Amino acid sequence: MRSLLLTAILVASAQCTIHAADLVVDVRHDLTRLDICAANASADGVADDSPAIQAAIDHVGGVGGGVVFLPAGTYRVADLQLRPGVTLAGVGREQTVLRALDTSPMVVMSGGTLRDLSVYGTPTEDVSGDGWQITTKAGSGGTATSSHLITVKDAIDPHIENVRVTESRYDCLYTRGSTGLRVSNSEFDRSGRNIVSMVGNDEDFSFMNCRFGSTWRLYHFDIEPAGGRWVRNGAFVGCEFDGTKAGEGGSDSWGRMLILTGHDDLQNRDITIAGCTFREISLRVRGIFPGVKLLNNPVLDGYGPFFIKVRTNPVGELRDATVIGNRFADGDAPAESMRSGVTFTGDTVFAVNEPESFNQIELDAPATTEEAAKNKVADE
Repeated sequence: MRSLLLTAILVASAQCTIHAADLVVDVRHDLTRLDICAANASADGVADDSPAIQAAIDHVGGVGGGVVFLPAGTYRVADLQLRPGVTLAGVGREQTVLRALDTSPMVVMSGGTLRDLSVYGTPTEDVSGDGWQITTKAGSGGTATSSHLITVKDAIDPHIENVRVTESRYDCLYTRGSTGLRVSNSEFDRSGRNIVSMVGNDEDFSFMNCRFGSTWRLYHFDIEPAGGRWVRNGAFVGCEFDGTKAGEGGSDSWGRMLILTGHDDLQNRDITIAGCTFREISLRVRGIFPGVKLLNNPVLDGYGPFFIKVRTNPVGELRDATVIGNRFADGDAPAESMRSGVTFTGDTVFAVNEPESFNQIELDAPATTEEAAKNKVADE
């Protein structure tokens, strides 16, 4: 029996993600004891807990990294700067809640990990949930306070794990400059502008087992680099893009799109979408976007054809695409058409898609430099 008990203890120790040598700072109990801050975080949903949590982040980051632990409670915060090497961790989405203090972004990540909590852009419970009202303009009746709930900016290896991000005045997640962004098992919903915006110089990123939807005011998920910036080498795996509630509660019903914005320099490229479900969400192509791979997606259900180009963009071209093993749907029925205005060029491959007719798509001539330049002007 003693041998079995010792074995169990050793196995449990090996599986534990926080080792004894790691620094863990509890923001409700350790800050005054360790002389990190003049007061511990209150987690009462009223007081400004930003100074206490930031002091803990700076302390842990300054000694080589570790965990800033947020026990169950509601923390009012603004402009938390999460640094490389620091994990800001709660005890779960329902128990640890961050709520907006003012119009600033709530968490700004230059690195580190955000884990096991919820981030609400509304300040209190009574203007959240069923009390949430959508708008982007402060003072115009909307209940969201914070603009971008999570901002990823000039970041190396930022991680977001098991986090709910919801009720933003602008965007739930806004990225501008990241390498190695990893987002997993997380949910993003309810935005006054876009649910997610990726605006450039983001590469080597992945979203795994995430849900995006289902109400917003402008666009669903917008990959929109401009001004010479780029988004490239990314993947969506096992995610759900949900537009089934679009239009409810004053939200938009037109922008049901995952948007891929490309330019004539072909720097925006190489996005893989695998094992994902799209419910009333289409893939909009702006400009030339090379290297898109759609692999084994069980439901690709746009609110029209799945691939679309709108009239304001002269060019919507997928070059060297791979479209294999997907099911294109119109509700519960097979889709009758795959695309509207989008062209497929280069070494594009279609195979093992449903309906079978979607495997015989004719390829088009690539856009000219002049045509691509017109598209860029239209975007601007």
